[in-house]
Amino acid sequence: MKNNDIAITSRIRLARNLKNYKFPINMTNAESNCVIQEINNAVSKHYKDYKLTYMKELSDVKKNSLIENHIISPALANKRDVGAFLLSPDQKTAVMINEEDHIRIQTIEDGLSLKECWKLSNEVDDIIEENVEYAFDRELGYITACPTNLGTGMRASVMLHLPALSITNQIDKLLYGVSQLGVAVRGVYGEGTSSIGHLYQISNQGTLGVSEETLIDKITQIVMQIIDKEKNTREHLLKNNYDELEDDFYRAYGLLTNARKISVDEAMKLLSLIKLGSEMGITPMVKGKNIYQLMIWSQPNNISTIEAELSPKERDKKRAEIIRRELLR
Repeated sequence: MKNNDIAITSRIRLARNLKNYKFPINMTNAESNCVIQEINNAVSKHYKDYKLTYMKELSDVKKNSLIENHIISPALANKRDVGAFLLSPDQKTAVMINEEDHIRIQTIEDGLSLKECWKLSNEVDDIIEENVEYAFDRELGYITACPTNLGTGMRASVMLHLPALSITNQIDKLLYGVSQLGVAVRGVYGEGTSSIGHLYQISNQGTLGVSEETLIDKITQIVMQIIDKEKNTREHLLKNNYDELEDDFYRAYGLLTNARKISVDEAMKLLSLIKLGSEMGITPMVKGKNIYQLMIWSQPNNISTIEAELSPKERDKKRAEIIRRELLR
């Protein structure tokens, strides 16, 4: 059920708080450090290879690069003096500390794989809970800083690449319909961000009164319906608009393999097109290449981690160079 072409990644995020501490927004720096140590000790008893990083140790470029790679949240990046995170060696699991809640356990897997993510995040959650006492109520479930996270404290989300629905101007209507089902539609970097490269995050809105398994099944069913709609639209385009698509895809490929400077917005749009072209069998020259990873590498702060102190124009040149190299390799 992976559907990696359209379902790019799946993510489970669990919100937890420690019983004997105020929420992060009301804690002193000393209390915040105590929480970090408690959680680090709990995790390291079982996961000895998880690395602890304090936000105050990182430059703004590095923090924003971690956001672009979906390792930490924008909210944690803003917690310079009190935030930290633990990261697994494969970077699939992050335990964010003192974000909105004391703990945000996040697991990410490729494709449509929410159940696999849930299994891994639940294991980490159990390990932590063996060593600390969570804030929990029998009726309300896990107590969280934001009321929308009460209950399971879980957000299940899937990153979808939906270019065909976007090209045919069906996307707004579809996503509005999905939002009426109690599902949130967000941009690439979560709440408050916009879609780039025809990428969208689909996730549950509420967590109270239902089990984790029920939430996962609901999101999976809705995502499968969206995937089917995207597939059907691709087939329709292939049958009725082949010449126009072929021209669009090859123009995109030509620009990406010849441009000497390119903005992130243009790069994301063109990379989205050649990804679609490859999956539709029209641009075989990019088959087997990880275009989504190239989208991630193209982000401004990821470019800046390769070569520091670049101006916006220099980043555009470096981005074009990286894309040319990877596509022509």
